Amino acid sequence: MSFLWPWVFLLLPLPFWFEFHRTWLSQAAAIDVSPRLASALNQVSQRTGWRLDIDKALAWLIWILLLIALAQPGKPNQATVQPASGRALSVVIDLSGSMEREDFEWQGEVSNRLDVVKQAANQFIGARGGDRVSLVLFASEAYVAAPLTFDLKAVQHQLSAAGIGMAGRSTGIGDALGLAIQTLRDDPSSEKAIVLLSDGTNNAGAVEPESAAELAAERGVRVHTIALGSDQERADAFSMAPSADLDEETLMRIADSAQGQFFRAKTSADLTQIYAIIDELETAEVDTPPIVVRRDLRHWPLLLLLGCLLIRTAMRRGQA
Repeated sequence: MSFLWPWVFLLLPLPFWFEFHRTWLSQAAAIDVSPRLASALNQVSQRTGWRLDIDKALAWLIWILLLIALAQPGKPNQATVQPASGRALSVVIDLSGSMEREDFEWQGEVSNRLDVVKQAANQFIGARGGDRVSLVLFASEAYVAAPLTFDLKAVQHQLSAAGIGMAGRSTGIGDALGLAIQTLRDDPSSEKAIVLLSDGTNNAGAVEPESAAELAAERGVRVHTIALGSDQERADAFSMAPSADLDEETLMRIADSAQGQFFRAKTSADLTQIYAIIDELETAEVDTPPIVVRRDLRHWPLLLLLGCLLIRTAMRRGQA
């Protein structure tokens, strides 16, 4: 157990000073004072025997318990809170129809693109302790699945629940980037970044990707882009050219304009490594230790103090 304000215990001798002052006043009052004041000053000395001893002991115990409560006792809890890093991050994920292509593998099993992205992006989001993270999902339209929050599990839940077709089947990269910028606009963070992943070409929406990238640069928001698409042919309708509609050049220009980096993910291992690299790029320079949650124990001395007051009051009424 420790105390936040241990200096409070310097007040422990204070009753001695009051006792000395009262005795001095009693002696002065014997010279020239009204009978009522003299009676009040000598009231304590009229009680004798064991009742007086218990009364004094309770008075001291009440005083000590009061000081303990004022000193704010507590002890460290097992739980810790990751401190805020001052960094805001928006994760932008493509939900267009092409994300259902099964040209990736995850843990040895063939998976569609979206399932692989969910696994890799959820790991990335979970490692951003102390950051405020938002999630923007897009296809034909873009929407904010999770606003900026410290609750990373809530963001992961929203990403896990995302499905192809929820926002259409086309690819509106510009609208998604513009919406991500809006989620970061009013945040006071000095460090802001967007991680945008897409497997297609901008063919929907009203905002041009390059214009959105210029807006991000003006507002000091870095944009990292990930071009997703396998070169491995599959025995399906997309076997001839699985990444034929992937517009790498546009994603490169976005990253260049917004002081970010462009990445190309051809396998699930590539994608996991890319998110790890971005995690390093967007990590605070100085690591702040976790904040230990402190359990407040002031209620215990206060409860004991209340009990002592009740006992002392009952004794005085019985004596009266």
